[in-house]
Amino acid sequence: MASNAAGRFPQLTEPRRRAKGSELIGLRYTPPFPYFASTVNAFVVLSADFVSADEGTGIVHLAPAFGEDDEAACREAGIAGPQPVLDDGTFDRAVADFAGANVFEASPRILSWLNQHGLLFDQSEYLHDYPHCWRCDRPLIYRAVRSWFVCVTALKEALRAHNRQINWVPDHIRTGRFGQWLENARDWAISRNRFWGSPIPVWRCAACPNTVVIQSVNDLETRAGRPVPDLHRPYIDDVTFVCDRCGATMTRAPEVLDCWFESGSMPFAQLHYPFEQESEFAATFPADFIVEYVAQTRGWFYTLHVLAAALFEKHAFKNAVCHGVLLGADGRKMSKRLKNYPDPMDLVSQHGSDALRIALLSSPVVRGVDIRFNQDAVRDAARRFVIPLWNAFHYFTCYAALDEFEPCGRLDGLSPLDRYLLHETEQLRLSVEGAMERYDFGAAYDAIEAFIETLSGWYLRLSRSKAWSGETSPAKTACYEVLHLSLETTARVVAPFMPFVADALYQSLGSRHSVHLADWPVARTEWRDERLASEMHAIRTIVRLARSIRERLRVKHRHPLAALYVGGVAGSVLAAHADLLAQEVNVKKVEVLSDPGRYVTKTLLLKTPDLGKRLKERLPLLQRAVAAGDYVINPDGALRAGDVVLDPAEYSYRMAVADQTEAVAAEGNLVALLDVVRDNRLILEGDARDLNRVIQDLRKRAGLRYSDRIVVSISGSGLEPLLGAFGPWLMDQALAVALTTTQPDDVVAAGAARLGLGSVHVAIGSAPSDRRGQAGEPSDVSPG
Repeated sequence: MASNAAGRFPQLTEPRRRAKGSELIGLRYTPPFPYFASTVNAFVVLSADFVSADEGTGIVHLAPAFGEDDEAACREAGIAGPQPVLDDGTFDRAVADFAGANVFEASPRILSWLNQHGLLFDQSEYLHDYPHCWRCDRPLIYRAVRSWFVCVTALKEALRAHNRQINWVPDHIRTGRFGQWLENARDWAISRNRFWGSPIPVWRCAACPNTVVIQSVNDLETRAGRPVPDLHRPYIDDVTFVCDRCGATMTRAPEVLDCWFESGSMPFAQLHYPFEQESEFAATFPADFIVEYVAQTRGWFYTLHVLAAALFEKHAFKNAVCHGVLLGADGRKMSKRLKNYPDPMDLVSQHGSDALRIALLSSPVVRGVDIRFNQDAVRDAARRFVIPLWNAFHYFTCYAALDEFEPCGRLDGLSPLDRYLLHETEQLRLSVEGAMERYDFGAAYDAIEAFIETLSGWYLRLSRSKAWSGETSPAKTACYEVLHLSLETTARVVAPFMPFVADALYQSLGSRHSVHLADWPVARTEWRDERLASEMHAIRTIVRLARSIRERLRVKHRHPLAALYVGGVAGSVLAAHADLLAQEVNVKKVEVLSDPGRYVTKTLLLKTPDLGKRLKERLPLLQRAVAAGDYVINPDGALRAGDVVLDPAEYSYRMAVADQTEAVAAEGNLVALLDVVRDNRLILEGDARDLNRVIQDLRKRAGLRYSDRIVVSISGSGLEPLLGAFGPWLMDQALAVALTTTQPDDVVAAGAARLGLGSVHVAIGSAPSDRRGQAGEPSDVSPG
């Protein structure tokens, strides 16, 4: 017993002898059980680094037929242990006192036998991990079995070389999980001692060492001298033939193949190659891609890889997508047995199958990460993808129907906003193509979501005034043509990712066939406008910065402000998009910020990943110089620090607002400043916009359609200045034929509003619709 384990056994009083462990190595001992006393080299003291004195006595018994570590230690000492456990889990006759007892039920009898023979020193329960069947949860028996092996160790260099030619998604699998598995690859046991399975095609002679691997059914029938109609057990086991060396009988080896060997044979076995379909096999091998969860790096991915290298000196697949594991809310792998998952049909009925697909394929699970599935992700996918795309389509079709628009495909008189949407539509196609060439589902969904936001949250919102204008105009027609082209292209691009929504959208736009029968959109290089896209990106960033200022200072977005000042963008760009900015930010004027450095601090950032590859060990010196401000920037933008010169693309700036109480926000090189002081006129206009919002809500509550005209009543004190200045505007926004201060007779909805001048009561009543008809569904009717 180890000395530092003795304290756990109070029955020990004084040690009989002290010795170092190294002094005991090689000593022989009398085993407690007599059954295998004659085993060569057995019952001798060995040393092993996996034994500790943290629990037990610090001494362990090695059973080489029942443990991997045990077998390795005993093999090194020349000990081949017996295997007295039968296939049914009971002891065989060699263990005379316990023959026929199940190994999991024999412990009480064994303890009793040891006690009777005065050999029991101590007994206690020991809690530890133990392998169980993943299907039925019954404990497994570890024991050595005879097996057929593929000599994978001889293929290791080829396996590593072929692995370098595979595109793994995520990329780190190549050198990480799969690469490390190949580095430590051992010979592969391909046989199983079962009844069900593909019989191993090996016949062995009963009298001599002759072994024959059967090459085909024809080969077997020729040797057996008879037809072999069934290749499965038990019929195949009855097929024998004469040994061509000694004339004795050759019978089949009883094992069957590991099912993973069959899975790894799939590329050629499915085509019955090499017996037929040689051209089909050549055309499909290696496969373009394969998808499975990340544990298949030690399963299907691995067996395909080994057999392809061994048989064809190739890799079996060009691309491998490794997804993670979906876990239940309890953190365990989703399982039909555990029922730790929501009913998928309930999710589909609530949110649609497209939303479920998006929630799964846009999540980190497709990048090899295990995630706990949350059904809220499905609701979120519907909110971010399905609903805004369908609303954009619904908006277009409703207004187009009111104007009896018929697309002709001509793109005349396009505004910058129209051209920007066409650019972004073409960019969507390019981004999705690029993502799918890399087998990057997440990037494809990111591109789709960004485009839907551009379409719904930017283009449509800024184009509403065109659709809202009563008369047909070239600008409105151009808007409809652009929307029709963009939506039709979008439907085809997103069809693999949102198949049901895309198909409904595509056919509703006029196609007689499913979108899934349509061609992928062709390149439209004439739609691209990189300069405009760059400008619009800057404008959208400025809008976002201005809104963040309002939110930080709690100034409502509906309330107009006097001015927006912008730094970091060319004055010509600002002038070209001043009207758009004024509309989006809700200001009266947009001007250049003359001294942006007054409001922000500027930090230079090095693009270290790229610089690390170029500068290597010189990068830390550059970082210290930049941190100390020991650098200069030339007029051409090149940065010099000592003997290192950086291109402008190798560094950037981060802006930070110096005083958070000021109405300033910054990002990159852009700085936005809002004048948040409001005079009486701006306050009145803000009240008018608040009133408009209330009226729009009442229209929704009443279930009115886009085209329905109404009568509006607004009552309260001090309304004269507000209605005098903004009454006509309110009527135009609300499709009102009359605006009064008395309540109409046929009120369909009413409510109250708190304005700067006090509380007012608002009511709306029905009025006959105008010539635009009755098409449409309940929705907002104005861009305000």
